[in-house]
Amino acid sequence: MFFPKSNSIQKYKKFLSILLVSGGIFIICSCSVFAAFEVGDSREFFVDSSFDYETRTKIAATLQKVSANAYFYVEDPFWQELSLAQQSSFLDGLDDIAVQFNEKTYPSLRYIFGSEWNPGIDNDERITILLTQLKKTAGGYFNERDEVANLQEPTSNNREMIYINVSQVGTSLVHGLIAHELQHMINWNQKQRLNNVQEDIWLNELRSEYAPTIAGLDSDYVGSNLERRVEDFLFQPSDSLTEWKGDRYDYPSVNLLGHYLAEQFGEDIFSLMIKNNKVGIYSIEQALKEKGYSSTFSQIFNNWVIADYLNDKSIYSGIYGYKNPYLKGNVQISPITYSIVSASVINISQQVKDWSPYWYRFINKQDASTIAKDLEIEFEGFMGQGDFNVYYIVDYIDQQTVVGKLTLENQSGVLKIPDFKTRVDSVTIAISNQFKKSDFQSNEPTNPFILSAVTTLFDEIVEPPGEELPKPEDYGLKEGDLIRAVGDFDIFIISQHGYKRLFLNPVIFNMYGHLTGGWKAVKTVSPEVRDVFKTSNYYRYVDSPKVYNLEISGEDTGILSWLNITGENFLSQGGKPESIFIINKSELDWYPKGEDKMGL
Repeated sequence: MFFPKSNSIQKYKKFLSILLVSGGIFIICSCSVFAAFEVGDSREFFVDSSFDYETRTKIAATLQKVSANAYFYVEDPFWQELSLAQQSSFLDGLDDIAVQFNEKTYPSLRYIFGSEWNPGIDNDERITILLTQLKKTAGGYFNERDEVANLQEPTSNNREMIYINVSQVGTSLVHGLIAHELQHMINWNQKQRLNNVQEDIWLNELRSEYAPTIAGLDSDYVGSNLERRVEDFLFQPSDSLTEWKGDRYDYPSVNLLGHYLAEQFGEDIFSLMIKNNKVGIYSIEQALKEKGYSSTFSQIFNNWVIADYLNDKSIYSGIYGYKNPYLKGNVQISPITYSIVSASVINISQQVKDWSPYWYRFINKQDASTIAKDLEIEFEGFMGQGDFNVYYIVDYIDQQTVVGKLTLENQSGVLKIPDFKTRVDSVTIAISNQFKKSDFQSNEPTNPFILSAVTTLFDEIVEPPGEELPKPEDYGLKEGDLIRAVGDFDIFIISQHGYKRLFLNPVIFNMYGHLTGGWKAVKTVSPEVRDVFKTSNYYRYVDSPKVYNLEISGEDTGILSWLNITGENFLSQGGKPESIFIINKSELDWYPKGEDKMGL
């Protein structure tokens, strides 16, 4: 966590990044070296009394190891209390730290995030790692005042420097602490020194939370920082992403969102965001734009919120789940759950902070004879500072789960689910307010909403709730574009509604040359982008109301069958009018015709 503190002499601000892991804090600081140093060099360092175990402001320390990329100083009072055998064991632990740092942590973080200030204020290519006695709850820290000359900052150590709790040497967490704080040092250089912008605390911490993964430190899940974060997230999943108090429950959400971003968009998303001149939400959106995506942060956040509940990569092209086997097997929040056992109204009221997700699940108790056939859920959010996003996840008994976004007008909306009693296992509502986009503080205001659910009997035909599908512009495309995936020769045309249809045969493709622009118009996309668009096999001839279903019978062949059902049945069985593609007479006549189908 960062605590800004004004400096009357110059524009630099003090930021202490405190990282809590299962009750332990990792803090951030930095220092400088004026020349090459050798083992045995002794000197005094300024330390932050807020995190020192005895509130000291200075300590004496001796250089115990020099590696290719770092000086390792150990505070003298601690060292002198060790026996010779303990000192020998400690140095073995220091050797292990140096190997991990030089071979993995330092090069891998610089590759993704960029360089720290190097050779920096001290004109020395090595950074300094001071192992000192901190409070038990503190793991380490980086302090950017060390990057400022003493004339401007009297307590500067004039080094690129991080501070690590000496008690962590020999533990499995020490490598992750160093990676976490190194990212903060790099962030200061990339954002503040080079771009003259101050990163939002939550996003700075997000990158530091992902740093151990980049360094290969989360490959062993048991006892890892990742395991602790997952446990804390499951215990308190509704902590605000952007409000930063610096307590242990601030870190899990940024950690998991960092993993989600890397899985969905690649680790280079961090490279792009840390090197641009924007901060927070706008920095992420700028990085996405540079990668060819037009997705908003709101869309990504909503997808992540749903992934934390569903965690299923097999549906919706994998956007609602994690790839990491440890996250895939362990992340699944438990929503606040209500059993629908009667026709009584369930009323819920909640105060929420921005970017703080809440999940509510309504379970169909099918053995309850008193509930009505249909379900109606109503949402009402406060309009003053409300920008609510409400999503529904409908778990059907007889079909795939449907995810969609509730349309709100004046921050209010109604979700109607027909045949809830007979066809639905449960409905989960995911809610977040996304009013504020920047300038987040440590104590953000709350906004209220009311959610109600009741079984009823609709007096009109109600279409089942639709699913949330992507828009072409989210991926730098437009309606009518022709796409194919890298390594695949199948060509699709995409619609504005998030559907795609396959040109089953080159002959069919050539039937539309005057409209499509031919082979030269085909855009190559990643398999992931291709798969976000849902394939539809529903076709309609332009001059006829009949809807057909295409059943692929071979590599380049298929059979077209008329859906001999009413429009009402098409809707009630999950059909979507927007999934129907218009075809011309030539294509209609090209297909062999199968028997009429009496259902979807």
